Amino acid sequence: MGVVKKRGHYYWVKRVPKRYQGVVIGSDGKPVQQVRQALHTDSKTLALKKATQVEAARIAEWESALQGRPKDARMHYLAAKELAESQGFAYRQLHEILTDNLDELIPRVEAALGPRDAMAPDVVTEALLGAVPPVLPTMTVVLEEFIERTKTRHLKKSDAQKHRWKLPRTRAVNNFIKVCEAAGRKDLRIDQIARTDTLRFRDWWADRIGQGYSANSANKELGTLSGIFSTWTDLNGLDLPNPFSKLFLEGADDNRTPPFSRDWVKSVILRPDAFAGLNDEARDIFLVTINTGMRPSEVSDAPVEDFRVFDNTPHIIVAPHGRELKVKHTRREIPLTGVSLEAARRIVARGGVQRYKNKASGWSAIVNKYMVNNGLKESQRHTAYSIRHYVEDALLAAHVDDRIRADILGHKYNRPNYGDGGGLEGRLAALLKIAL
Repeated sequence: MGVVKKRGHYYWVKRVPKRYQGVVIGSDGKPVQQVRQALHTDSKTLALKKATQVEAARIAEWESALQGRPKDARMHYLAAKELAESQGFAYRQLHEILTDNLDELIPRVEAALGPRDAMAPDVVTEALLGAVPPVLPTMTVVLEEFIERTKTRHLKKSDAQKHRWKLPRTRAVNNFIKVCEAAGRKDLRIDQIARTDTLRFRDWWADRIGQGYSANSANKELGTLSGIFSTWTDLNGLDLPNPFSKLFLEGADDNRTPPFSRDWVKSVILRPDAFAGLNDEARDIFLVTINTGMRPSEVSDAPVEDFRVFDNTPHIIVAPHGRELKVKHTRREIPLTGVSLEAARRIVARGGVQRYKNKASGWSAIVNKYMVNNGLKESQRHTAYSIRHYVEDALLAAHVDDRIRADILGHKYNRPNYGDGGGLEGRLAALLKIAL
């Protein structure tokens, strides 16, 4: 709401809220984006007081017009809530309002009734006195609101990272809705989700285990839904029991990625023809990880200027550059040696990573498939990421100080962090002990 002065008199001016766009019609019969009304006073104090009354009346008028359109109970409740807040009151149900002391109750009742010479519209009265039952959203809407209201957590994520974050949450909600609808429980609001619904979903997952799915997959979705539920209710000030809690399935596998053995890396991974059938960029990203232990995404997403391959101490920089690092301490500089330095120089000669830029998941898919098809996996559980764990084990076997290991791998260091741990030269000396 705004109050402006023009030619000595004040006017109430307001941009039409999105909810009422198309409902508010101008003198030419067309929808308007902004409205203005004369307040018939040259006193700013009186203008501000009258503007509040005018806004209440206009919103009530718009709401009445909107009520004539097809609507659902959820929209009616949200309209009442918005109308109450525009009058300076939190929307509360009548039984809650009646517990207030008189100092809080009287102003609300006076505003709900309106001045003696002009009774408040019915929609204002019902909004201020909490006559519209609260109607909570379905899980589909909860997910949308959850994503919107937690967006500040993801400001540093790249578009690809945001997509990867949303994907499993959307899939979990869609799977839950599908199971509920199959049982005749359609369009459940969040407060209507019963324990029987979530147990049915748990049973649905239990039946899938052994058919290409694991208990780990089930527990991820159950945990995801529990997190969405608790976060959304907390952000909306609602005290609802979480029906998704304590549903984890037993028998979850130890799904930690095992490390490659050093012998396997030397005799199989680094065999001259091992990656002959893989495209050059995918192969070189993989080779960069062999002597650095870098996460594949840290290589694929690095701009070409972060490959310092011609410095006195060749190295690669891990920095955000439009994407979110896994954790703060992953920002670092890692020396390049052996096959990793050679691969990094080829990447620079090609102008940097292009095909897999911000597409580490696509890189993982093609490399892991290639490793399966060409006998490059040391076991069924090994993946391309096993190289990172190999480097960690190799550094440990070489008796490299834990501070330097943490600096190379981007791990959290749980002791007082003094100095630079030997800097780039210290890290180079450590990696030379394991370089291939």
